[in-house]
Amino acid sequence: MPATAQRYTAIAIVLHWAIAAAILYMLPLGFWMHEAVEHGVDGGYAAYQLHKSLGLTILALSLIRLGWRLTNSPPPLPAHMPAWEKVVAKATHWLFYVLIIAMPLSGWLFSSANWSLHDDQPLNVSTKWFGLFTIPSLFGLSSASNDVRSAAAQASGWTHLTLAWTMIGLAGLHVAAALKHQFIDRDETLAHMFPGLKAPNETAPPPKNPARLATLGAGLSLVAVALIALLITFVPYAKSPEGEEHAQAPSTFETVTTETTATTATATTEGVAVGEPNPAAPASAWRVDAAASSIGFGFTYDDGEQAPANFTGRFTRWRADIRFDPEHLDQSLANVTIEVASATDGVEIHDASLPTADWFDASAHPTATFRTSEIRHLDGDRYEARGTLTIKGRDREVRLPFTLTIAGDRATMNGRVSIDRHDFGVGNDTDGDQLISRNIGLSIRVVANRVP
Repeated sequence: MPATAQRYTAIAIVLHWAIAAAILYMLPLGFWMHEAVEHGVDGGYAAYQLHKSLGLTILALSLIRLGWRLTNSPPPLPAHMPAWEKVVAKATHWLFYVLIIAMPLSGWLFSSANWSLHDDQPLNVSTKWFGLFTIPSLFGLSSASNDVRSAAAQASGWTHLTLAWTMIGLAGLHVAAALKHQFIDRDETLAHMFPGLKAPNETAPPPKNPARLATLGAGLSLVAVALIALLITFVPYAKSPEGEEHAQAPSTFETVTTETTATTATATTEGVAVGEPNPAAPASAWRVDAAASSIGFGFTYDDGEQAPANFTGRFTRWRADIRFDPEHLDQSLANVTIEVASATDGVEIHDASLPTADWFDASAHPTATFRTSEIRHLDGDRYEARGTLTIKGRDREVRLPFTLTIAGDRATMNGRVSIDRHDFGVGNDTDGDQLISRNIGLSIRVVANRVP
């Protein structure tokens, strides 16, 4: 007697395809975001946050799906299936339940540890569900000792990756089995779960149920809209400028000592020359000590769950052109140019996100500059440089207090200033905006040795 295919309930079908679509999106996203952070590709931070948000959504849907399965029996397996195949089919389905719950749980555990496996150090980045609210850490891991956090991150990270590869293998077998049932066995197995699909052995379509059709239509439409929205809102960016190599231009540093003949000093450093030397005043030549010179930054991270963490970083590519005449400060100047894509604080995910459009936007604004308009003497070796700081095309007047000391043949300049990153559109309205202090400390240190 010809079989009339029985279907899963409409809710079971919607949940099945919602979870399947999310997993199909999550797996490549997970592998891509890992490579993005490893190689400094734009979008890594956003990918991690999206991955975590979707993972928690999958966990919630999976628990609902399991509860529905336990209270609603599935359609029977085809009668022609041998006993061993039925055992394998049932075991496979229950293994899927284990995977779709264990995978997001292991990911949640890994995120809770707040630990960078790449740098083997704390990684204070909270999880916000689609930017709406903060997800608490499991078992208070974020407040545990570094040894516990490191061990938990390693174990859960390995587990998460292993489960991901297991899911890929099992999903491949699941799809192959479904196609076998449809085109070789020609039974109703695939039609049980695929809306609108007619089973090959089905002679009469099942009676239409308006409530079932409405649930399927609304549910699957919502799944399709959500998937399209995910594809539109997260498009992997091109390789950011941070991954490119740039030739380092030389810096210049000169000080005027007497009023005889003029000379110019040029030195190479990890760190631009503007202005013309004063022909009426000679300059002493200095060579910048790259290893001892730096342009750094600092900020505080506070997610409200654990003690605030202070981070310090630096720009690895910059140029500074300094001309200093203590007797003629009106002829003194300092101009600094920084390649913003070189910003690093040693935390992998931070380094990947800093060059992106939400933060420094290095592709559109590759450099930040500070150009002095006036240098004033305060007292002793203390001075103040007044000028314009430009970041992301936005100009702000800044006063930079600094000291300049010359001890024999070694000159040292130190300056510190605090700026509001919102003034320059850095990190405004991003997921991490509320977690990172608006006031960013900048520190400039130039050390040079007199050229014999």
